[in-house]
Amino acid sequence: MIAFLLFILLQVADVWTTITGMNSGATEANPIMDKLFKKIGVVQGLVLAKSITVILFGLFLYETWIMWAFVCLYIIIVGNNVYQLRKL
Repeated sequence: MIAFLLFILLQVADVWTTITGMNSGATEANPIMDKLFKKIGVVQGLVLAKSITVILFGLFLYETWIMWAFVCLYIIIVGNNVYQLRKL
């Protein structure tokens, strides 16, 4: 349960840092997300992608070591987003 809650919090942090960065002139490094943003918009793309991610991870990876691995990955992603924001 703790891993899943951390995962959700990190998703929210990723959304916030991504929107903040995009509003400050940053570009999306993930080519798949970049295409999605151009097609439906940044906020809509993030809400869609993060909703699907949280639902699928909640259904299939709830409290497994893989969930903890993704928590670690998103700590790095959000940390990088914050680092990039500080450079803007």
